[in-house]
Amino acid sequence: MPLTNTSVPTPQNFFVVLYHGHQLLDSAGPLDILSTITKTQQGRNFTLTFLAEDLGAINLAAIPPVDADWDFEESGEMPRDDEGMVGGRGFNPTLNADVSFEDALRELRDTGKVEVNVRGRNSETGRWEVRKESRNVDVLFIPGGIGSRLYRVDNVSGERTLNVKSAIEFVRAVCLEGYVRSAVMTVCTGSDLLAHTGLLDGRRATTNAMAFEKVAKRHEGVKWLEKRRWVRSLPEEVQGKEGGFDGEIWTSAGISAGMDLMLWFVAEVWGGDFARGVGRRLEYEWRENVGEGEVDPYYE
Repeated sequence: MPLTNTSVPTPQNFFVVLYHGHQLLDSAGPLDILSTITKTQQGRNFTLTFLAEDLGAINLAAIPPVDADWDFEESGEMPRDDEGMVGGRGFNPTLNADVSFEDALRELRDTGKVEVNVRGRNSETGRWEVRKESRNVDVLFIPGGIGSRLYRVDNVSGERTLNVKSAIEFVRAVCLEGYVRSAVMTVCTGSDLLAHTGLLDGRRATTNAMAFEKVAKRHEGVKWLEKRRWVRSLPEEVQGKEGGFDGEIWTSAGISAGMDLMLWFVAEVWGGDFARGVGRRLEYEWRENVGEGEVDPYYE
């Protein structure tokens, strides 16, 4: 089952958009599927690149970085702890970006690729060392989470800014300027972030079932499909529209649905039997009975 757009290269380089307050399983589940594939012939050349506003630690809890001159706006979506922090300080996994949005976009505009520091073995000395590697953006992956809809408040001016503003600007630029070669993929309210770019206007998409009404109301130009596990939007849906994104967009419902989305993507590229084998290795029950754009009985 090859990708419908046969001019699209088989994906090798996966880029993940990070921000403070994103949902861990949104990214960890699908990425573990890809990690499993790296142990096979199909995935031996896979690369993974994390992108974020800055290169410091990215908090998965909704906590600003230690040197931030802003705080998260009070939100009724999650309770605050005794110190006033949404989600609490005590349980806060962190990730570090490989490249900032600003640097990645500049390098893409200069060379068409993103330069990343990687570890490799020196063929002469046999020792591990850090070297530069340039990568095309094959798949741009956007997780969801409460951080996708929280606002920041500047500690001095009081100015209110959407937490993912820089991510929205980066995603819009790399898509409209033609740097994404295979597909954009979102999990949960990652489609809310993507919808802010305008790239989903006129396209079918889905999002977290519990946040569906709020997300759909914010972006009325999108053809939101409720109670769907995953949706694959092909370029033909916006054919003839000027200034849009001419690639595939894959969106999924909340959190664990992202693993189904990735397995369907794997099936489309390398075949259903291969995807089933990956699911078995992870002991994951792939919802293969719920096809593209179909109502999922789970949400009933």
